Amino acid sequence: MVKRRPQLRSLPNRPNPSIGGSSNPEKVVAALRIITADPNVKAILFNIFGGITRTDDVANGIVTATKANPLKVPIVIRLTGTNEEIAVKILEENGFVAMTDMDEAVKKAVSLATGKVAA
Repeated sequence: MVKRRPQLRSLPNRPNPSIGGSSNPEKVVAALRIITADPNVKAILFNIFGGITRTDDVANGIVTATKANPLKVPIVIRLTGTNEEIAVKILEENGFVAMTDMDEAVKKAVSLATGKVAA
């Protein structure tokens, strides 16, 4: 059973690809390609928890994917874990903001998707 945060319960389910512990930036490119293929997606919440997964590799994948296929919807990036400082620097140098608090990231994604301020 998939548990959804209360803020997201009112939103329909959308693609939720996983890069499954890999540090391969190409998996990130593929995941974003899957997500953006759905015309109903209003915002993307990219949650990176780097234990085995190196967050800097995922950050490079996000940058590569968005340069190759510019996003038409907003993206919220939440990350924590292995090489977090490097990942934040990579993302900031490329115009992204990385958050570390999951609840704040969810609220931001909901707000961007619905046009309403999340409680």
